Amino acid sequence: MEIESFFSKEQVINIKSPEKQLAIREMVTKLEELGMIDHVDRFYAQVIHRETLENTGIGHGFAIPHARTDSVDRFLCIFATAPEGIEYQSYDNEPVRYLLLSIFPTSMSTKYLYLVGMMARLFSSEDKRSAFDEARTPAKIYALLKKEAKSYFASISQKDPVSGSEDPSDLSGVPSSNLDLIIRLDRLYQLSDTEKNNPGLEAKIKELKRLIDNRSLTYYERMRKKMQNPFAILDKTSCSGCHMELPPVYLAQIKEGKGIPLCNQCGRFLIIL
Repeated sequence: MEIESFFSKEQVINIKSPEKQLAIREMVTKLEELGMIDHVDRFYAQVIHRETLENTGIGHGFAIPHARTDSVDRFLCIFATAPEGIEYQSYDNEPVRYLLLSIFPTSMSTKYLYLVGMMARLFSSEDKRSAFDEARTPAKIYALLKKEAKSYFASISQKDPVSGSEDPSDLSGVPSSNLDLIIRLDRLYQLSDTEKNNPGLEAKIKELKRLIDNRSLTYYERMRKKMQNPFAILDKTSCSGCHMELPPVYLAQIKEGKGIPLCNQCGRFLIIL
């Protein structure tokens, strides 16, 4: 999966604003300058409203301000660096130096969560953060993002040593929106792996688990214990996790969107981008 699937090099900028609200407005204004949106005030208000519901500073100097709105019909985002740091009230109280602002329709929530999962894992690594700190210019940062996007996709496309084929549970009756919640839960579990005994994270995990259908939650937790990554990309007609071709009839069922899509070979949750 190429970074170009999400944003171009023109959508990587350095920002000068030292305050959270000003930084967000600067990013939204850049989207207007690129001809991607109009009505800056409206979209700025939507992003800020989302911030009032829950702070999007997710730790390690990284923040993900965003708005899910059907007033756009495509996935829009911009990546910004703030070398001096912005006080963002993140859960780890660290100033934010990297921001990914996204505006997207509801139908593209899974695409958004894939991108956020990739970026969150990237900035949880001290070595990778140091590489971005040294890059400084938007051109060099974009080159690093391209490299890391390919590496991330390769990592989730590696086979795990699972014996035999899986017999995935029938999740056809579970709303596909539950997959978004499961991806969010997985990201929180990843954070908790690096932030041991964090009461704030534990509370978020507990709260999110209450929102997920019991069948899909039970299935996710079983798969998470069984393999390193319980998710895979639907790459045309194949699962990127086990690299097996999915039968045409099964693909047709997935496209109907009547439930959470699973690979009928390895059992992974299938992310459709």
